[in-house]
Order: sequence, then structure tokens, then C-alpha cells
Amino acid sequence: MAELAAMHDVEIEWLAFELRPEPAPLPDMTGPGGERFRQGWERGVAPMAATLGVEMHFPPFKSRSRQAHEAAVYARDHNRFEQMRVALFRAFFVENRDIGEVDVLVGIGASVGLEADDLCAALAEGRHTNEVIEQERLAARIGISAVPTIVIGQVGVQGAQPYDVLRQVYEEARHRMESDQMETD
Repeated sequence: MAELAAMHDVEIEWLAFELRPEPAPLPDMTGPGGERFRQGWERGVAPMAATLGVEMHFPPFKSRSRQAHEAAVYARDHNRFEQMRVALFRAFFVENRDIGEVDVLVGIGASVGLEADDLCAALAEGRHTNEVIEQERLAARIGISAVPTIVIGQVGVQGAQPYDVLRQVYEEARHRMESDQMETD
């Protein structure tokens, strides 16, 4: 995505999407379900990460991510979003930390320069809950059902994708926007 932004006039906006929202139970990672997740990881995520040169390890648990998204919104409000996004990814996929735990989120926030006590209070008070819920509603309206999903204009693609695929999506979106513009002129 960074290459797409560097090569074309696009702005990347990250939005919240919870894979495992309340009240659905979190999967048991110790039994057959955990093995199914591991096999899916080894068939899909691990090879793609290796191809893209991204360090990722199979997470030994599944977390609730609502408050992680709220922490990211807090970070955006304090001009630390990109640092927080990278730190959350690293904490979960590289360090295998549970980003569903407030103390973990506060520690991550502090590590990227956020004020720990205020972040903790923001999470406890739910200051950014409504914004995260609105982002999730937007995701539902436009049909997002997996992460990552990249949407450019009216064209989307699911899963981590190499630059060539994202460039094709960009070109298709641009073509559609130009066609729509010509129809309205």
C-alpha cells in the first residue's frame, strides 16, 4: 500500500473492522479449531507474508479488537496513528501480545508517545467507541467481510496484495470514476 500511495495520488485511510465482535465467543485455540486456524495460516497468511517480506507469527489466541481500534482512533487524534498502527500490528503478529487487553494497549500507546493515563481513561470511558462503531457500519454497508480489504473508489480487493494487484484495482477505480464523470457531463 505504501508503494501505491507513493506512485499514485491516493490517500490511505485505515478503518476499524472487528473480525470477532461481541457477543460471539472467541474460538478455542487449544483444540481442533485452533489447529484449523493454524493450517489456514500456514496455507495463506504465512506464504504471503514471506513473499512480501513481512514478519508475522501465528497468534496463539484470538483477541477482541474493539478497544485496539479505539486506541488507534485516540492515536489519530494525537497525530500518532501510523506509529500506533504499526505498533499494534507488531504487538499482535510479531510479539504475540493480546491487543484485547487494556494494559497491553496502554503500553503500546506509551511506546509510541501517547500519554498512558489519558489513553487508559479514554478506553475506560469509551470516548472513541461511537466512532469505531460508525466505521464498522460503513464497512458493513460497503460489503467488507475480511481484513485487510482495500477499497479504491468503488473497487475493492480482499487480502494482503502485492503492488501489481493494487495498481490494477487503482486503474479500474480510476477508469470507473472517469466513465462516471463523462456520463454526468
